[in-house]
Amino acid sequence: MNILADENIPQVHEAFAALGTLTARSGREISPSDLQTTDALLVRSVTRVDHDLLSGTPVRFVASATAGLDHIDADYLQSAGITFAHAPGSNALSAAEYVIAALCYWSLRNARPLDGLSLGVIGCGQVGSRVVRLAQQLGLRCVRNDPPLAATGVAELDAIDAALACDIVTLHVPLTTDGPHATRTLLSADRLAQLKPGAVLINASRGEVIDEAALLRRVTSQRDLTLMLDVWHNEPAIQLPLLAETLLATPHIAGYSTDAKLRGTEMIYRAYCDFLGREAHWQPRIDTPMNAEPNDAVTDIRERVLRAYPIDQDDARLRRVLHEPDLEVARHFDQLRKRYPIRREYSPTLLTHAT
Repeated sequence: MNILADENIPQVHEAFAALGTLTARSGREISPSDLQTTDALLVRSVTRVDHDLLSGTPVRFVASATAGLDHIDADYLQSAGITFAHAPGSNALSAAEYVIAALCYWSLRNARPLDGLSLGVIGCGQVGSRVVRLAQQLGLRCVRNDPPLAATGVAELDAIDAALACDIVTLHVPLTTDGPHATRTLLSADRLAQLKPGAVLINASRGEVIDEAALLRRVTSQRDLTLMLDVWHNEPAIQLPLLAETLLATPHIAGYSTDAKLRGTEMIYRAYCDFLGREAHWQPRIDTPMNAEPNDAVTDIRERVLRAYPIDQDDARLRRVLHEPDLEVARHFDQLRKRYPIRREYSPTLLTHAT
């Protein structure tokens, strides 16, 4: 079996070595010509998988080591009889921890206690539900909005207007373009206008969930919002004017903890073993221990979180494009993702009810 994999899938060689002949390359560069003798394709979110990529190839198995699916044409895969697997929930704790670290960073930088503030969580699935549990431990009052979840009968969910009225608003919805709960441009100009002066807006879902042009107009004309953005329109060629208006800006790495990425590798490995009818033996290894001990002498939980995950370093690395003219934006964005440092999940040792 010939396997082609995104080179950014960690430990992919170790996991799949016994299952076939594996070739790895940049996910953005995978093309139909690479797949003419390929049986299985393993991707992350930067590879668009659809008819244009797979038609006329022998590929019979596709897996994405990610939770999000907006890069996958699932209808085409089904119609073509191609087996598909992905890694739902693999990065949920990592992305939730990103939001908590961002909140701690904002709180300390502005000398604003988190206790008692309202947090509007739009999207309460794998990530959003974890954000709620962790944020409540920091004393935030959470307002939850999730129309698809409400349609299943889940109670105690609020209207989006209530979430947008909060002190802090954080987005955790999938990117969808049709249906009764489409999320593309969910935060339109009208909804952005509902954010109160002084509000904090966090987006760690997908850039297209926000009308980016309207957001830039709001922050440049009124200068009354604090932005913390991990996702952007037109990645990796992101808007530098919007980057310049953020308090915290990162290159789509909220879910990039080492734990999360290896969890994704293991999930697609096991799915491929099932596809082949083979027993799964490989397990991921993490040599770097968690760096946040519960008996740490620092008592302020916000400081402990930021010692475990210094999120400002991710911001500083991306922000270099504003000050170093030799850096090409798209290449720098992708290189930061490709060379992302080891980052362990911290909440299992710092906070309870983390998983």
